[in-house]
Amino acid sequence: MIYITGANGRLGKEVLKLLPEAIPLVRKKSGSKKEIVTDFSEKELKEILKNAKIMVHLAGSMNFLDHNELWETNVKLTERIVNSLPKNSKIIFSSSISVYGKRIAELPADEKTKINPDTPYSKSKDFAEKIISKHKNYVILRIGTIYGKGFEDYYMILKMIEKGNMYLIGDGENKIPFVHVEDVAYAIKNAINRGKGIYVLTGECKKQREIIDMASSELKVKTVLKRVPESFALMFAKAEEIGAKMEKRKPKITQEHIMVLSSDRDFDCSKAKKELNFKPRKIEKGIREMVKNYKNKRSRRE
Repeated sequence: MIYITGANGRLGKEVLKLLPEAIPLVRKKSGSKKEIVTDFSEKELKEILKNAKIMVHLAGSMNFLDHNELWETNVKLTERIVNSLPKNSKIIFSSSISVYGKRIAELPADEKTKINPDTPYSKSKDFAEKIISKHKNYVILRIGTIYGKGFEDYYMILKMIEKGNMYLIGDGENKIPFVHVEDVAYAIKNAINRGKGIYVLTGECKKQREIIDMASSELKVKTVLKRVPESFALMFAKAEEIGAKMEKRKPKITQEHIMVLSSDRDFDCSKAKKELNFKPRKIEKGIREMVKNYKNKRSRRE
């Protein structure tokens, strides 16, 4: 039997389309006929997972501002799941390229590159990886910056580009490791019957400047090249975080987001392509899809 956590998340929904037989584990009812509601205690998990063959563990927190939540969801939950699985089962875990840090030891990086987790989020993923690796049969997927269907966070950036209000952070020459959500989902499906160990999943790592140019072209607007130093952008994001905390709302942008956009990160995914049949689409195609979805949503509002 196949079980999945995080099935109601944006990546989880795409995975569930490819694995309709998988049984979602949820805290609250969401409407799926197969789902099992649980408190995710080790006692309940051991009973639920006693016949598990495959565990697809996608649940996790990206609440960069709540370190307790990061630890509880990314580390302690992972520990309870691993402790509850039968020894002959396989676990597939969604980790993050954040474990390499924002200043990577070598470029392009791959599975053998030394990691350097440098934020509470990346450290929580590193701890979780160590827990996963104690299980006999595991696949750890270090996933890049996901975009695609459901990731409407990027619509704000597309709107800024369209209005000529987008800024390059730094000189714009840094590479950003985007990866399409559907491509990640297919790699997870393929990992059911193949692969073992750690895999990096990113698409083409294009320069920040190039990505903005592609989006501008699809939006049919002229690229406006305004620049802002990374230090200033980080200061602005920190102020937004403080304001959001005081107003008890989600920040529009965080320091983590700024670092993702401004860090120079390039990856070699040869292992995943060979062993998981990972086939990342061209970034141009992905951006074309995102712009189309953005325009469709805007026209519906109008």
